[in-house]
Amino acid sequence: MLLLQLTLLFVLVLGAGSSDDIYIYHRAGDEVIMSCNSVNSSETSCSSIKWFYFRDISTTDTIVSDGQINEDSPQADKLSLGRRCSLTITNISSEDAGAYRCYYGNTYDTNVFLNILTLSANQSTDPVGGVTLTCSLWVYTGIYCVEDSLRWLDEERDELKQDDDEVYYSRQKKCVSDLIITHQMNHSRRYTCQFVINNEVKISADYTLVSTAPNKIIIIIIIVASVGLLTILVIVGLTVFIKSRRKTGAAEDAPKRARVPDGEESTVSYRS
Repeated sequence: MLLLQLTLLFVLVLGAGSSDDIYIYHRAGDEVIMSCNSVNSSETSCSSIKWFYFRDISTTDTIVSDGQINEDSPQADKLSLGRRCSLTITNISSEDAGAYRCYYGNTYDTNVFLNILTLSANQSTDPVGGVTLTCSLWVYTGIYCVEDSLRWLDEERDELKQDDDEVYYSRQKKCVSDLIITHQMNHSRRYTCQFVINNEVKISADYTLVSTAPNKIIIIIIIVASVGLLTILVIVGLTVFIKSRRKTGAAEDAPKRARVPDGEESTVSYRS
């Protein structure tokens, strides 16, 4: 087994980047199925099948041996064998990126390089502030991304350039690109990260950034409602105050008024 692993590693190192290699691109969370082309279509048993995983040129993991999933593999709970001994990986993550190779009997397949795109958002620690969207392409360690192969698009599918009005585009570093959004809009906006080779989009991912800034219309409504409520309270208060003062004044004037008792008549003297 060790000799086989060393042989496959030697072939992988020499063959990496050859025209026979297969490159596949997926987003985190996807399900991936990799075929073992060496297996005959009439084969019903996978007892002679082996799958190897290469994270880098110094690490080789046997993830499937004699048709059985290696339970010691960190990927074990996500692996399964399907039709014609194909390898299925569910809910992939950045840790699954790398090279895979099938070995059947005395025949081995070409390298399959699994590349995984992730897109996340974090509060920016950059002096300009804002929110940072980070787009990363996780690849086999020995592979490097071409400069500017990661691109950013706005909702209108226009490519964002350095120092745009609403964003600040941080240049790509290896296979990682940051988009620092310095001015959040008053509504949600969608941004897209693309991985491009020779003007061909290999994979893309979208991120909708929900603005935390209050909407201007909502602010106006709140202000108008507050002013209206305050006006009503003032009017009600003044009305109650005026009525209260009137009642108090009437009570004070009552003892001063002359009142004629019932059954009595006024006596008037006439002088001739």
